[in-house]
Amino acid sequence: MKIVAVASTFESQRFASGYPPKGARLFLRPDVEICRLAALSPEVDFVYRDERVEVVEPEECQLAVVRIDFNQEARSVVERFTEAGIPVVVFGPEVTTWQDEVPAWVRYRVTGDITLVWRLVLQDAEAGRLQPVYSAPAAPHYVVPRFLVPQPKLMNTGYQAVQFVRGCACLPEHRQFCPEYLYYREQSAFRNREEIIGEVVSLPGKYIHLLDEDVARYPEYYYRLFALLWRYRRHWTVNAGERIFEYPQLIRLLSKAGVKIVFLNETFLNRRLEAALIDNKTVKWLYRRVKFLQSRRMLVGARLVLPAAGADYQRIATLLSRIDLDFIELRFVTVDGNSRMRLVPVSYHPLVQPDEPAWVKSRFYGFDLLLDRFLRRPRRVGFHSTAWYLIPYSLAYRQNFLEGIPVP
Repeated sequence: MKIVAVASTFESQRFASGYPPKGARLFLRPDVEICRLAALSPEVDFVYRDERVEVVEPEECQLAVVRIDFNQEARSVVERFTEAGIPVVVFGPEVTTWQDEVPAWVRYRVTGDITLVWRLVLQDAEAGRLQPVYSAPAAPHYVVPRFLVPQPKLMNTGYQAVQFVRGCACLPEHRQFCPEYLYYREQSAFRNREEIIGEVVSLPGKYIHLLDEDVARYPEYYYRLFALLWRYRRHWTVNAGERIFEYPQLIRLLSKAGVKIVFLNETFLNRRLEAALIDNKTVKWLYRRVKFLQSRRMLVGARLVLPAAGADYQRIATLLSRIDLDFIELRFVTVDGNSRMRLVPVSYHPLVQPDEPAWVKSRFYGFDLLLDRFLRRPRRVGFHSTAWYLIPYSLAYRQNFLEGIPVP
């Protein structure tokens, strides 16, 4: 049995024949969910296609599965496979948000974590009786991904990711944009130390992206883990909430264990944004905490959710520069007629104005501010972290923004 798994993308990043891929190679990473399906399919011919780096056309197979992330448009690729007589099952965060509002071009779909119903999907596909909808249980589950790279010359072949805890740690108002919450709701699951160490040791590269949403949510658990992982000399990117500052011992351990980048989630900035725009004390509070992490030789990023219209984007951009972050990842939202928040893609265009949402990234990743960070940061984090992490990632974020890609 042959299965073709397709990672869809945004229209602005879809690959065009005869042109190089859009976006920085550093962020052209294999799709982790599809790689997990690959790990669950050793007995079948599993082929991974990615719309970011190749034109995906129907090919002979018994089943096609298409992953759709938030705001991505996969109608064209689904219809091409369907017209070729190949059954297509769609899955992913965007599919899970549809609930009963299913587009007409979708015949088969999975809501929730597809790995929990993958065996059933395979059985039904082999028998030729796919069900219209497969509802995965809200039971946190981890599958060690088998990383595949469809176009090694075009994609980041060194990307490695692991997960210690499955479950959502987002602010309640932002949970609808979190795949972990959509899949598992309030449930969480912890992996044991032996399993984690075994996976880490099996990874060939030095750099690892920890996908967990907040290492400060369970400080004792992560402290014990990184105390063991310290000896394996890996470099890490981790996510953390504002509570990380309540655990200075954990911060010191993370630094010694090889954490090079800490991404602070929305709990750090979103709830203080209004105060910081009018109160210098709040700005200083934010600045001191960023500097504390940098003093431990870790680069600091932050995630922020902003309204897609009506905010003072010029002042927000100034604030982000004042607290001296190294990276930012922004999402913009609007409220629809049903009082539901929806993500809005915001992309660069020439002559971006200060009253436009794109201005925030335009200023933060402006070349003058980047150069200023590159010159000042070695004193805090060292030349190695500046050269190997700050400069490449900053330029990658800038490239993605200037090429009109709405994320990261």
